[in-house]
Amino acid sequence: MVGTPTVVLDVGASKVLCLVGERQAGRDLKILGMGSCSPSGLRRGAVVDMPKLVESIRHSLAEAERTAGVKITGAFIGLAGHELVARTSRSAVAIAGVSTPIDEDDVNRALAAADQDVPANDSLVTLHRVIQTYAVDGEPVQNPLWLHGNKLEVQTLTVAASRQACTTLSRAVEEAGIDAAGFILETVATAGAVVSTDEQEMGVAVLDIGAGSSDLAIFHGQLRHVAEIPFGGDDITNDLSLVLNMTRRNAEQLKREYGCVCCDSEEGEQSISFQTTAMRTRTQTRFQLSQIIEARQREIFEFVRQEVARSEVGQKLAAGMVITGGGALLQNLPQLGEQVLGMQVRIGLPQDVTASEPIDDPHYATSIGLLRFAVDGHQEEATGPANPPAVSEGLREKLARLFSFF
Repeated sequence: MVGTPTVVLDVGASKVLCLVGERQAGRDLKILGMGSCSPSGLRRGAVVDMPKLVESIRHSLAEAERTAGVKITGAFIGLAGHELVARTSRSAVAIAGVSTPIDEDDVNRALAAADQDVPANDSLVTLHRVIQTYAVDGEPVQNPLWLHGNKLEVQTLTVAASRQACTTLSRAVEEAGIDAAGFILETVATAGAVVSTDEQEMGVAVLDIGAGSSDLAIFHGQLRHVAEIPFGGDDITNDLSLVLNMTRRNAEQLKREYGCVCCDSEEGEQSISFQTTAMRTRTQTRFQLSQIIEARQREIFEFVRQEVARSEVGQKLAAGMVITGGGALLQNLPQLGEQVLGMQVRIGLPQDVTASEPIDDPHYATSIGLLRFAVDGHQEEATGPANPPAVSEGLREKLARLFSFF
């Protein structure tokens, strides 16, 4: 909705980022305010330090309020792929004669039948239901309304996450002083920031390499497959720390300054000095450093390759793969990705966004994707711990309760 501010919280393993924004004409987003805090209290999507997480949320909210000039009382929460479950369902319903066109009641009956095909599980919260295909009398159609036929078929993808994870995050947000308006799966939302509609129609995979894990979403027209890869940037940092006998803090700094894969001979000859935990100065070439990094990054890509092969559209990704997130900043990463995955790979930067400070960086892709998902009218798909839609009283009324302007 144009001109209506929205708040999202990207709660990650390395940071908590709060964005306040609104949609402009067309697809453009305007960032009104932003706040971030590095210590988050999460590890691989699970809360390991609740007080630290609450404090991180409070800090990011306070900074976002200051920069946006609003008092935030609620936000949509990004949820990483912790204990992610995705299931494809198919259903078919009879239509009352070819003389009567298909109406919304027929579509709702078909969707209800597809929902019944998903086993009930009290430990899971359904976050999103994506309609993948319709067919009338066996012929695929984009929209079955007003068409004539005897049978309507629908295929959906239902994505659910751990109820415990949702409940814990909801409590953390409430302890920080705001309401959780709903949850949005980050895997689903990130693509909205870094790929175009044309790329989604052609077939594209989006890999968000975070600190604790990497999230994969595969599109061919609609969302077709989601998966969590249990490795991320922190694993590379840990490898450097162990192999080079240095602190994690120094290893992270070394990775950010000199991290690369597929290092060429000229780059590889560069000497890099660092201190070990015993306070001794050691020197390695950049090639030696890249070998440590590349081993883990290649492993991540191998997991991704297996997930792509598992999907029904793995051979139809004409637009290749788009890599984003903080882990996308390793030098020469697309080159290694193309070697392992056998498809074209590019780095995904947020698109169609205006802000008072530079934000065209893979670090911000997930947060901007969450914001775009929220403002583009998908809120009815974002659900909370109780499992019904978190936004049921109309978008404008709900968002009006999330803000009070200074």
